[in-house]
Amino acid sequence: MLTAKQQAFADLIATGQRQSVAYRRAYDATDMAPATVWNEASRLVRHPEVAQRLALLKQEAEYSAATRREVTRDFVFQELAALAMDAPTSNARLKALELLGKSVGMFTDRVEVEEVERSVEEIEASIRQRLGASGR
Repeated sequence: MLTAKQQAFADLIATGQRQSVAYRRAYDATDMAPATVWNEASRLVRHPEVAQRLALLKQEAEYSAATRREVTRDFVFQELAALAMDAPTSNARLKALELLGKSVGMFTDRVEVEEVERSVEEIEASIRQRLGASGR
C-alpha cells in the first residue's frame, strides 16, 4: 500500500516529470540540497511498491495510447472507405482507394540491392578502365 505522497510521486513520474521534480512536488523538500533530493527520489523509484505502481502506470499509459491509435486507425479507414464509395469526383475516389490500399500494404515498393564484394585491386582496375574509356 502506497502512502499519499508515494502515490503523488508515482503519478507525477507517470505524467513525465523528472524524478527530482516529482519528489519536490510530492514531498516537502524546501530545505533539502539538490543532491539530497536526487538521492531520495532515486531511492523512492527503487522502492518495491513504488516501482510496482510505476510499472502499472506505464502499462496503463501504453494500453491507452495503443487504444487511441487503434480508434484513430479505424476512423480513418472508415472515412476512406466511405470516400472511396461516395466521393464527388473520380479523382477523390481514386485517392481514397490508393490510401486504403497503402494502409493494408498493397502498394509497397520494394527495392532489392545486391552487394558485390570486390577487392581494392578490382576497384582500382575498374576505375582505371573507366578513366581510360573516357579519354582521360
